[in-house]
Amino acid sequence: MMNALIPFYSTKRSGTGLGLALAREIIEAHDGRILLANRDGGGLVVSLILPV
Repeated sequence: MMNALIPFYSTKRSGTGLGLALAREIIEAHDGRILLANRDGGGLVVSLILPV
């Protein structure tokens, strides 16, 4: 598991670390998935998969 999905983990000085963790809880509660992938050159791609 990537650290970005761990509650209260943040690389930002003023970050709470709740954004993606909370998003994951909501998405999984709706039978969806959240996928994270590192981008070449830095950054992160976040993909959300939700059922129709």
